Amino acid sequence: MAKTLRIGMIGCGGNARGHLKALVAHPEAEVVALVDPSKAMLAAARQAVPALDGAPDFPDHRKMLRSVELDAVALSTPHTLHTRQIIDCLDAGLDVLTEKPLTCSVAETKKVVAKAKAKRKVVVVAFQRRFHAMRRFMRDFVRDKAFGKPLFVQSFLSQAWLTGTRGTWRQDPKLSGGGQLNDSGSHIIDMIFWIMPARPAEVSAFIDHRGAKVDIDSAISYRFADGALGNLSIAGAGPKGVFWEDMTIIGSNQRALFYRGGVLSVTVDGARADYKSFPRDGSPDAHFIDVVRGRAKNQSPPEDFLPAIAFTEACWKSGAQGGKVVKIKY
Repeated sequence: MAKTLRIGMIGCGGNARGHLKALVAHPEAEVVALVDPSKAMLAAARQAVPALDGAPDFPDHRKMLRSVELDAVALSTPHTLHTRQIIDCLDAGLDVLTEKPLTCSVAETKKVVAKAKAKRKVVVVAFQRRFHAMRRFMRDFVRDKAFGKPLFVQSFLSQAWLTGTRGTWRQDPKLSGGGQLNDSGSHIIDMIFWIMPARPAEVSAFIDHRGAKVDIDSAISYRFADGALGNLSIAGAGPKGVFWEDMTIIGSNQRALFYRGGVLSVTVDGARADYKSFPRDGSPDAHFIDVVRGRAKNQSPPEDFLPAIAFTEACWKSGAQGGKVVKIKY
């Protein structure tokens, strides 16, 4: 393998620029091509990341695949485009770093997983929370035998998603595949599956679109296969200027964790400890390069997304049926 990974960036909007900055700063990566149908987005990306000045650009990923020698791609595009773009890149023999959500359905996710295995290529889903030191601590704490059996989990997210994404592709179901649950909410759902040792088995969801074409506010109750209970609340019509996230997990051995506004509190036998600082976080971009180089095991593979999208699809189905309990089909 060449000393420097030649990477093509598919999608050059605001979210992609974070990936672009991380990749061009990495000593083992070079962004050699850009893809976006919008000249304005391409120009904004070049302005934000001057190192891209010499990279050719294309309006379509297939033209890039035919024209440029690549080792890998990074992908940050509207959600419903992911499956086709990922499979095309895997067929071209490239490793893939993709933004969440991986896909918008269980069926599409299974196609990507099968293709990645058949081509023996790497796919990393950019769930950055998996590389945060605090959340890795949370996972280890809950999965430690001393925690006992998880009994209850509560997750909450408030964001001005309704007003902040109005008029964009994120509220167009043909491009987004869904609303807040499948966008920012997918980070929260992924954390539930990643931290908890068992999978949810059934859900009851009440969903309000707040006049939009996609889900905005969701109040979800669910039960895990091992009997643990859970609540998930996604407030997409939250107040402007505030992004609030919290999580609670209670175990059977007098242990619990409470995450509120950046502060993590854990209790052990009635004693509480607060944690406000952790070691430096990792990033999905650096991890992707490590996995491609064979230095690390993939911590966010495509098969890990299957439970999250199965849960999301069950929530949408329950919401459409007025909160009827729906069994989750994995």
